[in-house]
Amino acid sequence: MEPLFAALFDLPIFSVRERGGVTRWAHVSECVLDCLRRDDAETRHLVVSTLVDAGVSVAVDIQPHLVLALGAFGKHSPETISPSLVRAHIRHSPAAYERLPRSSKLRLLSFILKDEDFLDLKGICLLPLSDGSFTHFMGRKGSESVFLPTTEFPPQLLPSLKKLLVCTNDVDELLHGKLRKLAESGILNMSLFLKCLI
Repeated sequence: MEPLFAALFDLPIFSVRERGGVTRWAHVSECVLDCLRRDDAETRHLVVSTLVDAGVSVAVDIQPHLVLALGAFGKHSPETISPSLVRAHIRHSPAAYERLPRSSKLRLLSFILKDEDFLDLKGICLLPLSDGSFTHFMGRKGSESVFLPTTEFPPQLLPSLKKLLVCTNDVDELLHGKLRKLAESGILNMSLFLKCLI
């Protein structure tokens, strides 16, 4: 098996999608493999299309046995879609996501928060605010803080400061939990809305 796979993986055998609807055959070292079988179809499509819009060549719908064979017999380690990979590409290509509808941005935010690597969010403009806009995730120093409302201190307490409050209205429970963990961590420009702030 080894000589067969070694010869095979030296060839451009992966059909990839690229910006502008272009498809071509590529070598494993030239593309990112889509192995998002555990994610729902809508999230998967959104993540792949966002990466393609960011200039990434994506080999879609790669079977698990092919990834195993690449690991065992390939000369190049296959690069697969992960939250960290998506963060890296959208940070440098904000145009890939800034025109997405709000619901898609929230879905993309849920995906990139899956591994809870909060520090790696810096520079990404996907933090939803109560005024309907999105702001950048930033470090605590030199940036204005935004606050995550709690049940004890709801956003109605500061109705004129919607641009400083994280929106929780259209955020699902899972994403809300991740945002709360992020606020509690205190490592970025987001904190819990507490009594001392009123």
